[in-house]
Amino acid sequence: MSSAIYAIPETKKAQETFYPTPAKLAEKMISLVKWYEVESVLEPSAGKGDLARYACWELNARHSYHKNFAEPENYVPGEDVDCVEIDPNLQAILRDKGFRVVHDDFLTYQTHKHYDLILMNPPFSDGAAHLLKALDMIKDGGQVVCLLNAETLKNPYTAQRRVLLNRLEQMEASIEYISGAFGKAERSTDVEIALVNAKVEAAEDGDSMIMDHLRPAHKYTDKSDVGADRALAKADYIDAIVDRFNYEVECGIRLIQEYRALAPLIVEKIGENKCGNPLISLAVGGKKDNHSINEYIRLTREKYWAALFKNPHFMEQLTTNLQNDLQSKVHELSNYEFSAYNIYQLMIEMNNRVIGGIEQTILDLFDEWTIKYHWDEMSKNIHYYNGWKTNNAFAVNKKVILPLNGYTRWSCAPDEFRAYNVRGKLGDIEKVFNYLDGGQAPDVSLSDALAYVEKTGDTRKVPTKHFFITFYKKGTCHIEFRNPDLLAKFNIFAGRHKNWLPPSFGRKGYKELDREEKAVVDSFMGKEAYEQVVSRPDYFLQDASQMLALTGS
Repeated sequence: MSSAIYAIPETKKAQETFYPTPAKLAEKMISLVKWYEVESVLEPSAGKGDLARYACWELNARHSYHKNFAEPENYVPGEDVDCVEIDPNLQAILRDKGFRVVHDDFLTYQTHKHYDLILMNPPFSDGAAHLLKALDMIKDGGQVVCLLNAETLKNPYTAQRRVLLNRLEQMEASIEYISGAFGKAERSTDVEIALVNAKVEAAEDGDSMIMDHLRPAHKYTDKSDVGADRALAKADYIDAIVDRFNYEVECGIRLIQEYRALAPLIVEKIGENKCGNPLISLAVGGKKDNHSINEYIRLTREKYWAALFKNPHFMEQLTTNLQNDLQSKVHELSNYEFSAYNIYQLMIEMNNRVIGGIEQTILDLFDEWTIKYHWDEMSKNIHYYNGWKTNNAFAVNKKVILPLNGYTRWSCAPDEFRAYNVRGKLGDIEKVFNYLDGGQAPDVSLSDALAYVEKTGDTRKVPTKHFFITFYKKGTCHIEFRNPDLLAKFNIFAGRHKNWLPPSFGRKGYKELDREEKAVVDSFMGKEAYEQVVSRPDYFLQDASQMLALTGS
């Protein structure tokens, strides 16, 4: 019998302290990690492996250039991620899921293994001891991201808590207090929590004579955490990552040169000539006895181009097609210097492509929504009107019905909603309306909305940034727009580019229109709505380059 049938811990103590990490909070925790620096991960008090699962996904995604291959909820472990769990039932669940359980009680766990990252949600009643243990384990370099009962830090009435506060202060750890994070969790509690992020730079870096020699010439800083000014943030990030690249390349070149110089001395037997087998081998790119400096530089370039294309401030405004196109060029770009000049040239090229692509993307989406499906229900998407010089004009109604199926059907189980079935398409739709909106709508996470649907099964009128979405098991998704002005802007953009609206549309007052122009306006949107367009031409009549400027791309 599968041990996965156990849904709760076995021991009474574990039952009392078992509070699985909510998905939204887990995503917040992993967002604090620079995953390109991480190889090995530990989740103490792992429970059912909620954080370990996200870690496996992030580590695998780092090698895949993008994360569309799978979602963390469905990812099968396969990376260097260890779990520690004291409860036998939870251990069985972890092993059933494919996780590596390396010990039971974290407070007694002893290992020579080095962990780059410890992700932890320890028992709230004993958080201080668990976090101190984790900080001891990364004293030679690493990062701890930990959830604590806020009282552990706000009310340091024990010597252990005071020691913890002092350690965190010395490490300059960041602490964020969050209320209500577990209010709607699998096991809810109203306890305020503290999200602790502590990092120690690797001590072994200072032992390298090569790095010590080169470090003064490369005083780079990591500026991946950017502020509100996106243009300045991009410039800072580019300067920092280029300097880091140059530093890494120079260190690697020196290492290869040192190895070549030592090669005659480190053969298997004394007296052997240079053809003898070396006791120490150097393998650039995993290829045995490959000491090519050019190959090392090319591989390092490829790594940094790939890292650049994961930075959200470069990718968030691009549609899925443009993102995939960029990521497919990583290998090609490895032959080009990773320099500020080439990065900015690439940005200019992508900016031009985005400007040209916005227009086509909006029109493609309009055509998709107004296509005359054989399914009668789809005809509700369309509002017909008498266009300029044509009777074939139409616009998108307030509610759109799409053949977009969020349900996965199993032969022996009920239909289940899966976010990954619809995330890509809805994400691209949201990007189109982000362009049209110019960043005015309050930010609402599409991922959080879909996660809510998946967890609760509530598929009716779920709010997202620009629309309400409803999913039906028959295989449709209903989109209802929240902002009528934004929908009008979408229809105006399409109508103007298809020459269905008069050339003077929005440029002349209603009273100034001739009879034919008024007939089109009346059929399209009516006098009152048209006068709103005339009063706000900067909003309703923007071109693609203006939209791009407003979104900050």
